Amino acid sequence: MNRHLFIILVFLHSFANGQDLSYDLQKIALQESRPKSHLVSFKENSSYSETNFIYQRMEWQIDPAVRYISGEVTSYFKWTSINADTLYFDLHQNLEVDSVFWDDQKIEFAHYDNKIKIPVINTPVSGQIDSVSIFYQGVPPSSGFGSFETSTHGTEAVPVLWTLSEPYGAMEWWPCKQSLADKIDSIDVFVTTPEQYRTASNGVLISDVIKENKRTMHWKHRHPIATYLVAIAATNYATYSDTLHMQDGSIIDILNYIYPEKLEEVKNQTSVSLEIMQFYNQLVDIYPFADEKYGNAQFGWSGGMEHQTMSFMGGFSFNLIAHEMAHQWFGDYITLASWQDIWLNEGFATYMNALAIENLKPEEWKNWKKSTVTNIVSRAGGSVFAVDTTNVNRIFDYRLTYQKASYLLHMLRWILGDDAFFSGLRNYYHDPAVANGFARTPDFQRHMEAAGDTTLQEFFNDWLYGEGYPVYSLTYQQTSTEDLSITLSQTSSTSVVDFFEMPVPLRLYNSDSTQTMEIRLNHVQNDQNFHINPGFAVAEIVINPDYWLISKTDEIVSVPVLSNSQFEIYPNPVKNKLTLKLESGTSVLSMSIYSIKGKQLNRVTTTKRHLDVSSLKAGTYILQVQTDKGLLNQKFIKY
Repeated sequence: MNRHLFIILVFLHSFANGQDLSYDLQKIALQESRPKSHLVSFKENSSYSETNFIYQRMEWQIDPAVRYISGEVTSYFKWTSINADTLYFDLHQNLEVDSVFWDDQKIEFAHYDNKIKIPVINTPVSGQIDSVSIFYQGVPPSSGFGSFETSTHGTEAVPVLWTLSEPYGAMEWWPCKQSLADKIDSIDVFVTTPEQYRTASNGVLISDVIKENKRTMHWKHRHPIATYLVAIAATNYATYSDTLHMQDGSIIDILNYIYPEKLEEVKNQTSVSLEIMQFYNQLVDIYPFADEKYGNAQFGWSGGMEHQTMSFMGGFSFNLIAHEMAHQWFGDYITLASWQDIWLNEGFATYMNALAIENLKPEEWKNWKKSTVTNIVSRAGGSVFAVDTTNVNRIFDYRLTYQKASYLLHMLRWILGDDAFFSGLRNYYHDPAVANGFARTPDFQRHMEAAGDTTLQEFFNDWLYGEGYPVYSLTYQQTSTEDLSITLSQTSSTSVVDFFEMPVPLRLYNSDSTQTMEIRLNHVQNDQNFHINPGFAVAEIVINPDYWLISKTDEIVSVPVLSNSQFEIYPNPVKNKLTLKLESGTSVLSMSIYSIKGKQLNRVTTTKRHLDVSSLKAGTYILQVQTDKGLLNQKFIKY
């Protein structure tokens, strides 16, 4: 199918289901529009282990009307190795480095292969702090989702400039350590523009000075930050704050930088930020950057990007606000240590968004689950774990990285129960080994296993590293209101995982739905039999009624109770031909053969008492005979 047609179809489906996909569709569309030469391989966590960046001061000069940047970036770093003879920075070779200073000494350097290579002028001492200043300028290239972009907004076509470095775009507009191994402990950002523009960035606004028709805004951020989360956006912003008052008397400032022509419209939309922030505070812990701010800066596409303390927003729907805000806990405070584990960012933010729906907009909760599962099972394969991190499309695959990853968390909640699941989530968030740092999947898995007092390796093997989902079939037979026999079977949508060991939820109904029963079957082997005491005559069974699982249902078949005085088949087991023995005066109208999973294999209209089964494979089957006195069933074995 044409990819652009697919985008339209996904949008129409999601619109019909009330789901906001603007963020992800914009990412897909932008990535499709990029020349393929921009989809370059980037080696994650390149060799920078000899230094720990403790502070960077960025001083930039930009004009939103012009695609150009010049500036100075000063980096303070602590040596962790005494054997280094070269210091490396990442910077795209399209940008020109004017000079490099080591402390106050101008030194030689090399700039090629998108790296600045600076010779170490003195033998490093472990723990020693040095600084390097890099002066540069040029027209940045743009990859990913637009690492450095200019556009316009409003009827007067006012210029706007923004950056979005995820995943590999930081080096395309500033000299940095593009790594998922070392957060910058602290930054100061100074941006000088023509005076009519304001700049949004990370942290707290310290000063806003106009001098000689130029405006310089200084933002200070004093929390560790991953390189790709540093960002600036500039245009003729109007500003206002939504303020969350905390029980202890403190406040959290939610600062909004909005296009002036959209100001009144957006004010009505962002007020929900307070409710969402309060919910996340209670669910996980107080917003991790509460001493500075949370911000929204409008920019030039319909999605959003979770820049630390200042999300860039193309719109202000409930779902987009909830998703980007959630990233401040999972994505920013705790950041993925490899793009292979992108689900730790996007899956968590998507599920936090879903939890906000469950608790703040409960009328939409079932629809979110239904539409999400429907889209996940629309294709058979695909792993949540992103093996190929050179393919940006794969990293941000909407069905896998967002939806299936979020449902992995939802299924963990089903397996462990709410108390253990949310306890494990909070323990993961508070783990000093990952707090303000980087995490991999085993870090999260360890906390979930401890909270649930169980092992989850099989679960993660199947659902994170594996592919596909189970397709369930069920047969049931009830001999009395106290005895219901259920046989539960499954096939896998792919061959990667042959069996999904899962607790499977069922709902039983009587004939007029006045009596129901919820049961949970621990499905650990195929064609597994269970005996239940429902206490009423069961007329219908539904698998996964509340969408706890990623699954499909094939067939559910009721097997009537047999009457041996009326019906007998022989030989059983049989090789070629079955013979029926019926009560005298009973006429055969038709015969059907079903698989043990309840799938009809054939149907014969006949008055004969013999049936050829030679073409069947060896196994167990159900013979159903329609007579003039009723419907009869019997199992038989073919060998």
